[in-house]
Parts: sequence; structure tokens; C-alpha cells
Amino acid sequence: MDFYGYTGKILNVDLTNNKISVENAKVEDLTQFIGGIGMNCKLGAELLKPNTNPFSPENVIILGVGPLVGTITPGASRIVGLSKFPATGAIANSCGSMSFGFNLKQAGYDHVIISGKSEKPVYLLILDDHVELVDASKVWGQDIVETTNYLWKKYDGCGVISIGQAGENLVLGALTLIDKTSTFGRGGLGAVMGAKNVKAIVAKGTKGISIANPKEFKNLYKKQIERIRNYPQRNSWIELGMLRSLPINLMLTAKGEKKKARQASEKYYLKNLKKRRIACPSCPMADKDILEIKEGEFSGLITYTSSVINPLLMFTLDSLESANQAVKIFDLIGRYGLDSLTITSLFEFLGRMYDKGALTKEDIGFEWKRDYKTLTHLIEIIAKREGSFGNILADGWKKLAEINDTIANEMLTIKGLDVIFDPRFLRLGTMEFEQVVNPKGAHVASGGSPTYVGAGGTMEKFKNHFKRMGIPDSAIDRVFIPPLKEMGIHVGRLTRYSEDWYTVLTSLGLCARAQMNRFWGLELATEFYNAVTGFDLQLDDLRKAAERSWNLLKIMNIKEGFTRKNDKFPKEWFKPLKLGENELEFKDFFGGTIITVDIANQLIDDYYDERGWSKENGVPTQEKVKDLGLEKFL
Repeated sequence: MDFYGYTGKILNVDLTNNKISVENAKVEDLTQFIGGIGMNCKLGAELLKPNTNPFSPENVIILGVGPLVGTITPGASRIVGLSKFPATGAIANSCGSMSFGFNLKQAGYDHVIISGKSEKPVYLLILDDHVELVDASKVWGQDIVETTNYLWKKYDGCGVISIGQAGENLVLGALTLIDKTSTFGRGGLGAVMGAKNVKAIVAKGTKGISIANPKEFKNLYKKQIERIRNYPQRNSWIELGMLRSLPINLMLTAKGEKKKARQASEKYYLKNLKKRRIACPSCPMADKDILEIKEGEFSGLITYTSSVINPLLMFTLDSLESANQAVKIFDLIGRYGLDSLTITSLFEFLGRMYDKGALTKEDIGFEWKRDYKTLTHLIEIIAKREGSFGNILADGWKKLAEINDTIANEMLTIKGLDVIFDPRFLRLGTMEFEQVVNPKGAHVASGGSPTYVGAGGTMEKFKNHFKRMGIPDSAIDRVFIPPLKEMGIHVGRLTRYSEDWYTVLTSLGLCARAQMNRFWGLELATEFYNAVTGFDLQLDDLRKAAERSWNLLKIMNIKEGFTRKNDKFPKEWFKPLKLGENELEFKDFFGGTIITVDIANQLIDDYYDERGWSKENGVPTQEKVKDLGLEKFL
């Protein structure tokens, strides 16, 4: 049959046998497991055997793009990668953007399955119908920027997913970058590529995408793009990017660091750091940054990033004295393929343990100082696995915890990943809560895309926001019945629907960032989907497809041993967080209720209840499995 939106093609790459083949997708699968996340989960459930070692040839990497990617649909550029991640042991999806997904779709593929292990370093080259495993000896050992630049020059206009030395050396938390700009999620996908001897994946496509109902699509597109272009805040989003939504200078001011706060301000960024704004294909908001250090230390350095807030968050470290140092350090981390959030957390934590005597000079192999030189050295020994301490850190937080009980008891991690969203600072929203219940642990994903953040002050505005996300009327009432009345909103029940809404967006290929998802709702997403694909799905069909994908992912991770026992709030959250002269407590989103252990456990219970999972062990009930048609995956 003819496919619209979808290409209907799945590319299989067997690295062990150097074998490449293409199979056709089934229509019934595409309507049950929609797009990037949906089909990734379905394929993963069929291919991944429980308890597979993440670094073994039997682990797979599955890349998927949704049906709107490759069209001019505003913000449709997401690429999704599924694998078993080494840092956590979880099977999970990671998402990224830039040009790779667009090029993969234009080359004629919805999904790529990479299995086995190559005998020597290679990169996977996809040029329309020409697919080849190419010798990567020239770029093996090079960093991500050098590798991407080499491949861009060789295959002009291509999209590139690349690893750096951290991935080559199997650092458990190693990242990949897409077009040296967008991270492809936490947890170690870069290390999985390194274990398979895959340095990069290159895609360039010229085929175009067929649309089932061009006239209807054109009308929808015109209305949507006009709405976005007329958005009153669009210019400020384009000018400031993500800095508009997270003013780092206020965090530094709260710590009493006024000089550093000035360097993290909007004014300083525009004058001294911003070179220009870049965008993913079809994005009218241009939310990515090219930064340039224009004067002073490291003058002339140019680096790409998905947001200037990434290096500025590193600037909160006492060791960094200038914004220039923060950008330089961030550039170094990105080149190696390390996680800047982990490095920031790790450096602060190691300094604290050194001060307490839980770590000594003999443990780490050098004298610890809170300065730029020590931070640089730490990055080097992790990426290159230098020395015994470098190897310990390269093997992640769980390995570090083995040194002694003080370290194990004081580290702030969830399922082996350092916490990103601390509710003592940000209060307990869905972003914070989702870190606890997701098998992948602490990461930036579905809990915040979108939540109720910024929805407005009145309950009526909240209700309208929730309806846009596609929360059924019957569930909205439950979302407004928290464990304590004064909490206002039940973050546990709401998280289920934030996850589902994120899954809808990402399955279709739509950007989930705040400045883009504000223009989308379930109804409009369904209209675009039907116009592009020619299918006739209803709102409930799309909503249920998202729920089906999420439950299938849960079933896969139950087979890996993840149950209720793993969904724990960190003990540190229940202690006050000292910030400057202030002590911040673990409170609900509105700040009126201190979250106790009993309330936290009740929130998890109710999240499970809203998902149709057992409160005792967090496993989907037989009724839920049957309702979603997932019996064959048990």
C-alpha cells in the first residue's frame, strides 16, 4: 500500500555480519504504536531479551521518527532512540532534535534498528537508498565536534549523531550529540554506540514526504504558523532562547554572588556570548544557541548548544570565576560526550566529600581544589578513564558509592542518575515527581512537557490547560483532589497525563519545549496526524496509543527487575536545602504544604492508581494489559 507521512520502511543494520536489510511496517502496528516512541517500544519489546548486558552485541539501538517529521509542520523534528541504558539498567527512550530525523525521513526510513557489534570502528552512512558501514578509523579518537565537522564536509547537508572519547571508552553516562548541538538524552546511549564500535550515524535524504490530504494540511499549517508568528512573546523567545524561562542570574543572586549574577544576565548574554540563534528544520522559534566568547579568556571560542542555560548552570559552581570559563568547560564536556549536568553535580559532591574527609588525596590521586584546573582535570580523567579514580567515576554513581558509606548515604541520585530537578528549590511539580516513577530515573523528559507550570493562577485556567493536553474530563476532577486539600493539585495523578501528552507529541515528532508545545493540543495534533497520514484516528485513539506505549515500556522494565521498590523519593529531599542564607524545604507546587514521607508514598500510590497499575508493586494490572491489547508482550 501507499504510505503517507510514514515511509513504511524499517532499516535493519546487523553490525556483526555487516548485513543491511529493509522491512515493511504493518499498518495495524502504525495505528496501535504511533511514530517514534510507539514503534520504538513495540520493536524493542520484540527484540530485547530480559537482562541483556547493555554493552553486549545483543543490545539494540532503535531510532525512530514520527509521521510529521520531514514535513513543514511547525516544530516537527524529533528523533527518538531506544536501548538498554548502562547508567541505570533501564530500557528507555531518549529524544533529540536538529536535522538528523528530518534527513532520515527524507531518505525513506521511519526506523533504524542497529544490532550486533562491528569488528572495527565504523560509521553508519544513510544516503537515500544507499546504506553502508564505512571505516571510521580517521575519526575514531576524535571528539564530537571534530567528527561532526569532518562528516559535514564529506556529506554536505547531512544530519549527524556522533559520540566522543567518553563513548569510545564506555563511560556509563556518555552522551551522543546530534549535529554537535542537541543532546540525545541521559543514561549512556553514547557508551552503547561505543560498545558496538559505531562512531557516528549519518543521514542525508532527498526523497520528500507524501501527504495524504495536501489541501487540509495546507490550511492547518497556515493557521498554525500564523498563530505562532503572531505570538506576542515570540521575539523575546528568539532573542533569549531558554534563558527567558530559567533566569540563572536569580539563582546566583540568591547565593549572594552578585558579580557572577551579572555575567549570567540577559544583557551580558546578548552582548558577550550570543553569536546567533539556530533552529531545527520547520521550527519557527529558533531556540538553539551558537555561542562565541568575544573577549577576554578563551576569546574566539565558538560552541554550539541546545541552550545557553546549560553552560550557565555550570557557572553556579564555586570553581568557575567567569562566564567564559563556564562556556569553555561546557564546550570541553560536549566534545568528549559527557553530561554537563552530571559533571556539575559530581564536582560539587566530590568537593563536599573531600571537605568531610570521606575522600582523601590517596583516594583520588591528586590534591582536591575548587578551581578551574581541578574541574578540567576531572573531566579529562573521566572521559579517558585515566587512573583508578577516573575509572570509578566513569562507571557512574553506583560505583562511586562503593568507596564508603558516607558517600553512599549522601549522594543525591535516583536509579543511578544524579537529580536534575530538586523540589526543594523548584517545589514538587511533575518534572520533579516523574524522576521518581520513571525507570530511567532522573532526566529531562515527559514530566515537564508540558506541566501546569506557567498555566496561570486560577483553577479555570488550569482546567483549560489540562484539556488542551487531552486529559479526559473524568480524570480532571481527580487531578484536583490531592492527599491534602490545601495542595490544590494532585501531582501524582497529573504526572500520568503529562507523560501521556509528552508521548503524543514525541511520537508524532513534535517539539516538547515550552515555547513550542504551548501551540499544540491533542485535538490539533490529531487533525495534523490525520491530514498527513490519511488515517482517521479520534482523540481517544491517539490518547490510548500513548498510554499503550507507556505501559509497554513499563512491562519491558518489569522484566528487567524494576518494581515499586525502585520508585523512592531521595532521603535528602526530606531535609532542608541550604541556599545562601535561606533553607528551602520540600513543598508542594504551591508551597503551602511540606511533603512528608507519608504524603510522598501516597502520591506514588495514586500515580499507580491513575495508570491502572498495582499499588503494591507498580505492575500494570491484568485488566489494564487486556484493555490495551498488550497480552502477547507479557
